Amino acid sequence: MLVLGIGAIGARADVQQERPSNAADPGKVNEETLAPRTSLPPPGFLKGCLALIGQKRYEQARQLLAPVVADHPGWARAHFYLALTYHKENRYERARELFQRALQLDPQEHSVRPFYGWCLYYLGELEDSREMFESFLAVKPDYPDAIFALGLIDFDDDDIDSARRRLQKAVELARQRQDQPTEAKARARLADVLIRTGELGPARDELVRSIELNPDNYETYFKLSRVLERLGDAEGAEAARRSHHRVRQRTRPAGPHRPKEAP
Repeated sequence: MLVLGIGAIGARADVQQERPSNAADPGKVNEETLAPRTSLPPPGFLKGCLALIGQKRYEQARQLLAPVVADHPGWARAHFYLALTYHKENRYERARELFQRALQLDPQEHSVRPFYGWCLYYLGELEDSREMFESFLAVKPDYPDAIFALGLIDFDDDDIDSARRRLQKAVELARQRQDQPTEAKARARLADVLIRTGELGPARDELVRSIELNPDNYETYFKLSRVLERLGDAEGAEAARRSHHRVRQRTRPAGPHRPKEAP
């Protein structure tokens, strides 16, 4: 499952519902280059590709999507899904080109924006990332993952007060929606804010709750061990370190380094 969730993309995946679009500014797109070269794939094609992406079968999805993008250069959603196959493998430069093209073809393809925002974030382009998340929130104002992302950008920019407000809001919205993955990561990063401001007790509480929501995030155990050490709880810190080691061994077995999958 994509971290942002398949639901973030919307229900317009079927090819009969989502046709190739020439909705972009004609001053930016040469209409002659958008003419399809072959007939459309059968109904359900994009839905099937999205299912492959959700199953982490990125290469298989890419093999299906790449020739369709070549044959239907005006199809924004096909570009978007092809971008996802690179984004989820942390191949951000290639993903950026395709996300950008999808939005150029159809500026109303708003589902692109949060994924493109994360892509830009991981490329270190914080202001462009912020703009992408803000433009998405202008359409969907209470989407917790986008608010969480803005909280991270604020934290990276040392705007601690804004980071706290945004992360608290992300926690509350995710809790209301029963979106446990987003609530867990928002609480863990809210703990970073509290650690920065010296509020170690509340930071500990946020980390404990984050672990309850997502017991497979080994990094949270390590962060908790450091907080407990500073609070003088040596026994608790040692237990957290053991949990960190155990969960890391279970979720990321020994072998070649595998970077975390992108949101």
